[in-house]
Amino acid sequence: MAITPLELQKARFTVKMRGYDPGEVETFLKLAAEELTEILAQSDRRERENRDLRERVAAAEERQGQLQETLLRGQRVAEETVSAARQEARLLVKEAELTGDRIVGQAMEQAARMESRIAELRSARHEVQLKFKNTLDLYARILEGDMHEEEPQTATLHPHPRLRRG
Repeated sequence: MAITPLELQKARFTVKMRGYDPGEVETFLKLAAEELTEILAQSDRRERENRDLRERVAAAEERQGQLQETLLRGQRVAEETVSAARQEARLLVKEAELTGDRIVGQAMEQAARMESRIAELRSARHEVQLKFKNTLDLYARILEGDMHEEEPQTATLHPHPRLRRG
């Protein structure tokens, strides 16, 4: 059975001969009631503080759990982002390789066409050179022929002992 400060203050005892001094008993009970009031008030304050601290601890634990969950989600997102970036990089490299191969193939085809065209031009130049040489040879023979035809006439017109054929 718990005794309250009010019960201590209202407590009355019967007076008997040779008993305790009623004034001292009342003073003691009054002091005990005041002390008990103070102790109960402190107990209530501590209980409220304890409840507040427990609520704060619970809230902090909840926030900690949320932070850990957020960190894990962030880590997963970061890993997924890195993985996606690596995959994209691989695709870009593969695409660049294919583009490079295509460009090299086109360049090789163009080089082959140019070499073929150069060979055609060399052949055409050689044909032109042969035709020109043949034309020059033809003109040289015509000139020589003309010179032979004119030679006897010049010999009779201009007798020169050294120029005579003999």
